[in-house]
Amino acid sequence: MSGLQTRTYTLAGSSLTAGTFTSISQLLGAAQSTTNPEGMSKIVRLSLSCSPDHTSATDGVSVFKFAGDGVDVQQIFAGPSWSNQAAGPLDGNNGQPVVLESASGLFNIKAGNQIDMSVSCTTAETVDVAVSITYAP
Repeated sequence: MSGLQTRTYTLAGSSLTAGTFTSISQLLGAAQSTTNPEGMSKIVRLSLSCSPDHTSATDGVSVFKFAGDGVDVQQIFAGPSWSNQAAGPLDGNNGQPVVLESASGLFNIKAGNQIDMSVSCTTAETVDVAVSITYAP
């Protein structure tokens, strides 16, 4: 598939609260922007990463939301999960991202409009987050 474009967005050291979404808007290696690239009509691949700081004995699941005028319909996906015990991590997902991919498109976007990306979790935790998005015409 030609004409693809991939961007990675990050969020570092964010204290997430269960059920409350926190914005992800820092474009890695460039000026801050969540505007969809011109000429693109869909997202064909998402890589969702969420790494907790493991300072408390909590289990959790990350949840990613894609909303705003840059998407046809709001999308919500479960991301990586983790398990901790007082003595240290149980290696929940061991830092592996959740990757979703479909050549026909995971969901449609509106070129030139902005996606409001955000992350939440099932249990309060301080995390680092990265979202890689591959756009297609």
